[in-house]
Amino acid sequence: MAINVITVSGNVGKDAVLRVTPNGKHIASFSLPAKSGFGDNEKTSWLNCKMFGAMAEKLSGSVLKGAKVTVCGEFVIEEWTRQDGSQAQTPTVLVRDIDLPPRGGTQPQQQATQQQANRSQPQQQRQAQMSEPPMDFDDDIPFAPVTLPFPRHSIHAL
Repeated sequence: MAINVITVSGNVGKDAVLRVTPNGKHIASFSLPAKSGFGDNEKTSWLNCKMFGAMAEKLSGSVLKGAKVTVCGEFVIEEWTRQDGSQAQTPTVLVRDIDLPPRGGTQPQQQATQQQANRSQPQQQRQAQMSEPPMDFDDDIPFAPVTLPFPRHSIHAL
C-alpha cells in the first residue's frame, strides 16, 4: 500500500482564485514555492494547490499573496494540452488540511479597548487593585495546563 501525503509550507505566490463549476462545486487554487538544492544550485519550483467544497468557499478569502501557510494533502501531476497542441504537466497538491496565519485585526483591537478601559478607571482604584493579590485562585489546580506550541489539527502521525 502506497501513502501519498505531502506537506508544504511557504509564502503564497498569488491570491487564491475561487471558481464555481457548473454543478455548483467550489474550487480554490493558489501557488506555493518548493525549494530544492542549496547555494548556487538552489532551485524554486511552484506547486499549484487546490482546495475543494466548503473549505475552498470559506478559506479562499484568507489565502492572500505573501501569507505564510502550511498545506497537507495528496500530490498529483496534472496533465493538460496547451493551445498549441503540446502536452504539459503541473505538480499539484490537493489540499486536505491548511494552516493559515492568525487574523491580524483581532489582537490590536482588543488591546486598544483594554487600554481605553484602563484610562477611564480612577487612579485610586488602579492602585488598590495592584496592592491586593487576586482572590479568584483555585487551590485544586497547582499549575497551568501544558499545551503544544502548534495547532492540534496540524499534528500528523503515520
